Amino acid sequence: MTMRLFSLLLVGLLLSFLAGAEPLLAQDTSTAAQLAEVARRYGLDPNSALETRVAAASPTVLKMFEGLKKPAPTAHMLTEPEKHQLAAAFAALPPLHQRILRERLRSVNFLDGMPNTALTSTANSDEPYHLFDITIRAAILHQNVSEWLTEKERTCFDADGSPLSVSIEAGTRDALVYVLLHEATHVLDATLGITPPFTPGDPSQSSPPPTAFTRDVWSERTTPAPPYRDPLREHIRFYFGKPLPIDQAEAVYAYLRRTPFVSLYGSTNCGDDLAEYLALYHWTAILKQPYRIIIRKDGKQVFLYEPMKSPLVRSRIDQMKPFYEKVRDGR
Repeated sequence: MTMRLFSLLLVGLLLSFLAGAEPLLAQDTSTAAQLAEVARRYGLDPNSALETRVAAASPTVLKMFEGLKKPAPTAHMLTEPEKHQLAAAFAALPPLHQRILRERLRSVNFLDGMPNTALTSTANSDEPYHLFDITIRAAILHQNVSEWLTEKERTCFDADGSPLSVSIEAGTRDALVYVLLHEATHVLDATLGITPPFTPGDPSQSSPPPTAFTRDVWSERTTPAPPYRDPLREHIRFYFGKPLPIDQAEAVYAYLRRTPFVSLYGSTNCGDDLAEYLALYHWTAILKQPYRIIIRKDGKQVFLYEPMKSPLVRSRIDQMKPFYEKVRDGR
């Protein structure tokens, strides 16, 4: 989740280049001089290992949580095993992600007591060459991906007194790997303009020009194209807001099955659509892990959906190829 969308959550809302001849990924036009100047000012060594960039969360990030949850989140000091876990998670990222992060990631922070899973924030938004911080809830260091995704998905539904339950089966690898895939994709998006840029409060961006990834899928940043709209989608909330009764879960996932969105979280806005799509493509196609959405009643399966087997979802797979091709400028 990017900081800009998290900002909207905090006030009660959960909310480039054109297609055609243009490629999905724009070439990074930043100069070596810009990188050198920003690196000097912020003490960034682009050659340093990503796992060595663990630092305390910035005051700007910590301020985001004021008044939201008490007690406030606190810094988490990584143990030696957790440091190795972080190094392995960075190593599992696609090569382009690793290259962009080496040049753009200022820090990665871990917080105890964070109400959401993670957020990506711009460290120097007033400068042309952006650096980023990724802040992660430390509790996920002790969860596998199925445990964490199930916990997250269940925040959408009120299951009190119901025999129904929703689960995500995605294997037993560390949740941290998936979280870094998602958050690092936000860094790529902000750097390469894969989805339309977005500034909260700017009315001129309510209907930005589409990009190759969003064309015919999104009308606005949080509004899908007409074929993929549904009243139930408007009531989906992760972590914050009123959950839907769980007896509506099957209808919610039946809606998802009629869309090109790879996950319920990806259906909430085009930025998370990209981050979820690439994360789940890499998770299933490259890391060879499963991803299944299951509804059970009294422990018995009554609904199963595997998004990466959907023809509509798979129709976007070719757009993932540029993330795995050699970068044209050789950087």
